[in-house]
Amino acid sequence: MVQETLDRLKSSPGILAVILTDLDGTILYTASDVDIAPPIVRGLILSFAGYMQQIVTQLDMGKLNELDVETTIGRIMMVRTRERVLSVLTTKQSNLGSIKASVSRALKELSEPA
Repeated sequence: MVQETLDRLKSSPGILAVILTDLDGTILYTASDVDIAPPIVRGLILSFAGYMQQIVTQLDMGKLNELDVETTIGRIMMVRTRERVLSVLTTKQSNLGSIKASVSRALKELSEPA
């Protein structure tokens, strides 16, 4: 079910890569059209998320749950659940609302018991 859900997410228009990890950073699923190896992408995203969590902690703003970074050519989205981290890379032209809806749907499906 995890594979099917994330394959469906990856097939959404504008999505370049989907990486699902556990909270320790172990890759549980990956599908990517990006030339950079998924473990490197995962490491970079988790490193950035860790840095952002330090800022959130210093500002006494709780825990980082979601991170959206818009760049000149795309977006990097990271969503943390209790057990996993879902990272999604998209094109700049993709419909952000549609992508967020697809990510939310995938997270809901992943949280349902098998």
